[in-house]
Amino acid sequence: MMNLHDGYVVDVPYPTFVHRQAMPTWLNMVVQQQGIQAPDLKRPFRYLELGCAMGIHLHLTAAAHPQGHFVGVDFNAQQLLVAQEGIERTHISNIELIHASFSELLTQQLEPFDFIVTHGVWSWIAQEHQQAIVQLVSQLLKPNGIFYCSYMSHPGATHFTSVQKLMLEMSQHLTGDSASKATQTVHFARRLAQTQRGLFEKVPSLADDLTALAQDKPSYIAHDFLSQHWQPQHSADMIRLMAQQGLAFIAGAGVIENIDVLEFSPEVRRMLDQLPVLTLRETSKDILRNTLQRQDVYVKKAQKLNQAQRSAYYDQQLFCLTPQAPVGQSLAQDEKLGQLHDLVPLFEQVLSSLSQHAMSTQQILKRSKLKISAQQFSEILMVMVWAGYVHPCAAQQHPQMAVKMNMWMHEQALPWRVIPECATAISLSS
Repeated sequence: MMNLHDGYVVDVPYPTFVHRQAMPTWLNMVVQQQGIQAPDLKRPFRYLELGCAMGIHLHLTAAAHPQGHFVGVDFNAQQLLVAQEGIERTHISNIELIHASFSELLTQQLEPFDFIVTHGVWSWIAQEHQQAIVQLVSQLLKPNGIFYCSYMSHPGATHFTSVQKLMLEMSQHLTGDSASKATQTVHFARRLAQTQRGLFEKVPSLADDLTALAQDKPSYIAHDFLSQHWQPQHSADMIRLMAQQGLAFIAGAGVIENIDVLEFSPEVRRMLDQLPVLTLRETSKDILRNTLQRQDVYVKKAQKLNQAQRSAYYDQQLFCLTPQAPVGQSLAQDEKLGQLHDLVPLFEQVLSSLSQHAMSTQQILKRSKLKISAQQFSEILMVMVWAGYVHPCAAQQHPQMAVKMNMWMHEQALPWRVIPECATAISLSS
């Protein structure tokens, strides 16, 4: 079998990943936290994943959101067969799979979508396929609809450019499948790094990055580094490109990157605030963070929440604990929250409050007795969401769908489990 199809690795399967930040309940939270209207999850909605691979993320997301209709698209027929086998096993019926390239999808008559997501695709495909994604989003995303796009970003990925080119060129002179070639090319790049010359002298961290990369699955390395169209992006270019289609950049899907007060000093924040346009601010933040991957959230024809709608969000959107929440334990040494020493007692208090029952932002704030606004307190809550201990509650639940999905995950020895009350999936191995 050929290793590449249109410059993209096809002879080894892409490893299965699940992305909580690309699920509807999470995306709605991100958008509403920024004061923007989001799709109504209490009503039926439509969700499109571009590049769904074996469909694990799509399948789990569908099981967690019974009110939605989920469409997965991929050009790799073999991976879609695996996805179809899973659907036939779980009998979860709100999923539809389409075998097509993005250009071919443009010719099909599809109803519009409330959510369009693509993860691990954009930076690895040819420019004409990127343009097809742009056209699909322009044509198929509803007003107020959300577009999620992850991509490799400058400057964090910049120093990998020469190494990736070396790996790609070397792979064309090796035998075996792409996973084997990935292992061999990383090994050679690490040998070069040991010389500590040239690029490795100028960027000492690159050797450590290659050591970390070598620990990943060979199939993951192959898909990430052996594509002919490997290309990091500048956030300013992406934001402008989407703006041309009527999509406004709203925030990063990871949540924590939206809380500048936790990351930047007052002096840096003043510098950023003085910049006249969004593209300058985001590019500056990428430089300050050395951003390797961005997870952008855009909204089509975005409309701001009015004051009443914003208050309703803080009053009505409930939050609950995830199974990983360390209730009753000290967070002083917690890997994620322990660094925020002054906030640790408050974090522990929030976990204690939510251990009784789900609550809204306003309800948790009232219990804390802090004299701050709901908007300010919501940022503190988002830190706990980012840490994986708190999550927005589901708009609707269908426990039987979750049971079927979780049984299949167990049979497949995969670590993810649907948490219906949170409308998400977690990994038991994390």
